[in-house]
Amino acid sequence: MSIAESLVQARDRLRLTQAETAGLLGTRQANVSAYERGRLQVGQGIRDRIESFTELGARSSYAEGWPATLASTAAALRADFSVQADEVNMLRLVIQAADDFARLGAPCDRRFFLSRPGATGSARWDALLGALAVELCRRHGLESTPAWTRQPDRYLVETWWVGAAGEVESLRALALRDSPPAFRARGVMMGRQILEST
Repeated sequence: MSIAESLVQARDRLRLTQAETAGLLGTRQANVSAYERGRLQVGQGIRDRIESFTELGARSSYAEGWPATLASTAAALRADFSVQADEVNMLRLVIQAADDFARLGAPCDRRFFLSRPGATGSARWDALLGALAVELCRRHGLESTPAWTRQPDRYLVETWWVGAAGEVESLRALALRDSPPAFRARGVMMGRQILEST
């Protein structure tokens, strides 16, 4: 079965529109339409997401349309980054994604959530999403982390002090102490509490 046929079948099984599917995949509706018709070549990054999407069952949480994915979060961050949105608002997207992952129970749902997202347009936010994926796997007892999280583009050359630590030097020691290991390893310094919803 072709990837186009698999995509159509999965979308029908989940009762999702092309626009809803595009949102979850972190792409545009026109691209989903073109993939289904075989008019657009499926690149490797989106191929992995589509393959994970086609594994979802009819009872998947994604059939309900509510959970974010790392791909949808990256697309939202990309849109926010392009208009120079406030860092606090962008962090809310990350917090929502972490909350959504916590509610996913099915292994297929979790694999789809964790499939490699597209670029955000910012090396900082790309590194943060890589760190988030690793941290979520650790928090929820998953045995392995996605291979894409270990690629060089998910590590920063210069340290990024997220939130108030970026503005107040005295808070940097706390951010360094409180940053989860996956974040520290990627040069993203932010306390665990930032990832907690309020």
